[in-house]
Amino acid sequence: MKNKSNFVFLNNDFIDSNTASINIDNRGFLFGDGLFETCRFHKQRIINFDLHWNRLKNGANYLKISLPSKNTLQKLAEKLIIKNDIQDGLVKIHISRNCKSQGYLPLDITKNDILIQTKDFPQRPQIDKLIICDYNPPIYSFKTLNSIPYILAKLFADENNATDSIMLDPEQNICETSSANIFFIKDKKIFTPNLDSSVINGTIRQSILAIKELNIIEGKYQISQLENADEVFITNSNLLIFPISSIAFRNKKNFYIINYKKTLVKKIEKLLKIRLKIL
Repeated sequence: MKNKSNFVFLNNDFIDSNTASINIDNRGFLFGDGLFETCRFHKQRIINFDLHWNRLKNGANYLKISLPSKNTLQKLAEKLIIKNDIQDGLVKIHISRNCKSQGYLPLDITKNDILIQTKDFPQRPQIDKLIICDYNPPIYSFKTLNSIPYILAKLFADENNATDSIMLDPEQNICETSSANIFFIKDKKIFTPNLDSSVINGTIRQSILAIKELNIIEGKYQISQLENADEVFITNSNLLIFPISSIAFRNKKNFYIINYKKTLVKKIEKLLKIRLKIL
């Protein structure tokens, strides 16, 4: 099947993806000096763009990277979706600093590259298992181009035949997976790590927290609380909600498996789709 996503937006123009290129001084390429957002769209409507924009803006303020206006960025993304003739998929927005450098110092903080791409949904994972890893996530709650801890966590999961790895903070509190927020259910109450737990403030996480019918408690949680959970699920813009059947925990020498039910998570998924208007 021919991929319809033939065009990208790069800086000032919509161009063929095969001809797109960046300057060798681009600091996103050289240093990971930039940000990105991956947004889901349904029937060519971008879901939760306001939440994505707020996180992008917070990250840009932190990194001192200039942004176009919210309206400009949204219209460019929507135009690309229409131009590539995709009804449902993902649109990825990259903002990277593009200027000459003196070592790590950018010599012009006002210049950046804007790259927008559309993508089909990747195949939904066939494995629904997580594994505990040793990699700690960064302390900020937005998405940067410097993703080494997440890459290593994802590689560790792949090497161990798992969907993803659960990342912990230095105090062994649960944080998130390499690409998703994590929730667990105990006695019909839903728990998720708070933003003080070094987690990305996911847009689907925010949408679930806003569902009034759900009793969700944010906090700092130890591995033992996850071991004793009834159900576990992860969330991001691609998967929405993905229920987990087992987690590989470990003691000093070996891994051990704990299995989970998938009962209440189906109700949560339905409520989420109603909220996002994608039923």
